[in-house]
Amino acid sequence: MSSALTLTGISHDYGDGPVLTGVDLSVAAGQVHALVGMNGAGKSTLVHIATGHLVPAHGEIQVDGVQTRFNRPAEAIGAGIALLAQEVDRALVAGATVHENLTAGLIRTERAVTFSARRNRARARELLARHGVNLAVDRRVEELSLFEKQVLCLVRAASGNARYLFLDEPTSSFDSTETEHFYRIVRRLTADGIGVVFISHRLAEVFELADRVTVLRHGKVVLAAEAGASTPAQIVTAITGGVLESAARRGVVDPARPAALESDAVDLGRGRRPVPMRVAAGEVVAVYGPLGSGKTTLARTLFGLGRPFRARVGGREVRIATPPGARRAGMAIVPEERRSQALWLDHDVRTHFCLGFRGLIRTKRELEHARRAVQRYDVRPADGYRLVGSLSGGNQQKVAIGKWASAGEIRLLVLDEPMKGVDVAAQESIFRYLDEAAAAGTGILYLTQEPEEALRVADRVVVLGRDGFRFDRRCAELDALDLMLEPAAGKDGTKES
Repeated sequence: MSSALTLTGISHDYGDGPVLTGVDLSVAAGQVHALVGMNGAGKSTLVHIATGHLVPAHGEIQVDGVQTRFNRPAEAIGAGIALLAQEVDRALVAGATVHENLTAGLIRTERAVTFSARRNRARARELLARHGVNLAVDRRVEELSLFEKQVLCLVRAASGNARYLFLDEPTSSFDSTETEHFYRIVRRLTADGIGVVFISHRLAEVFELADRVTVLRHGKVVLAAEAGASTPAQIVTAITGGVLESAARRGVVDPARPAALESDAVDLGRGRRPVPMRVAAGEVVAVYGPLGSGKTTLARTLFGLGRPFRARVGGREVRIATPPGARRAGMAIVPEERRSQALWLDHDVRTHFCLGFRGLIRTKRELEHARRAVQRYDVRPADGYRLVGSLSGGNQQKVAIGKWASAGEIRLLVLDEPMKGVDVAAQESIFRYLDEAAAAGTGILYLTQEPEEALRVADRVVVLGRDGFRFDRRCAELDALDLMLEPAAGKDGTKES
């Protein structure tokens, strides 16, 4: 029987409905299997089951034809299955050297008195050279770049007994050169017979690396095929759940409208192409970009949390360098991590809705404002005394958006992944509010990894890629494939209009 890791009929739930339903996935030795799907499709749950972090409710796992069951990650590692997660710092000892981190798991039988630093360095150099990695073995991990840490973790896993590797968005923070180098390492691993499951939002990587592709949507397999026999359109249709429809908003914003924000080039750092940014009053502009494209960096920079930049706001030149400066210019932000960055979970709804009154709810005016805000933003339950930490994710997001209403004029509202962890009913309420805000003249900047959200909500889409700005076009001219098919690493990142 050929060597393979096979998951069959995997189902799982966390007590509030199924997350995976009857999922099959198999990766053969020497094969790259791409696992793709939107956020919430079930990819992470499936990977954590395969690597022993979760026990499935139903289904079975076979390693090279032998049925097994993992109750903890150490058992999966013992069976030759390893996960290279995005949080590489948790897997490395920052104060130790490259050679100490690389070989620590390999020195199982040597006694401390027989340990030789010279021999250990030589062993580390041999392992790195085997995988085409040029890394000084005496450097401390805390001095390494994220790319170097990822590569170190990958070589360490491959140098142990790992026969099947799960790589979770490994290239999300790499530039084009680093990405191509990473591809070469993965190809060496598969040439040595290691099977790789590659989780990625980037279609270019799927067609660059993968032999097979599986698409998850709502916890079910909706496409499983040879990558070479699939087209980008088929994969995008499977990911999004329908035909490649264009924008839901088709209004054309009058170019003569004043700019809520206009800047020739917002610097995203890391050598990325700067982003030309213009949002007119009453216009909804989506910024679409996969993990690592600089989307959140853009949101933070616009609100004065990144490199200072100059912009035209309301017809006047301003320099944005701090959040108070951004707020004085009429900007407001709802960050991606709302629980830690946008809300006080142990305070009630009224307090958030009255922040413009310094949070002091003493008069009938403040009480009436809070009551109306609860109704306007459809907060459920409709109880201004409810602690925000007790609300659902969707209702917390409504509060995170609505809290700005008492803080004065908002020319530009920046929302980073506003539908993250938000149920469908709450999503509809938020979409309606954004339409109302745009109709009233507020510029909306909506940042997302989800192409169908970008096309639904926006008049225009600014698309970011690995190297920064790619293009800016009207939604009516686009479909999901235009957004998702980023050029492969090392190629020109522009796209013709």
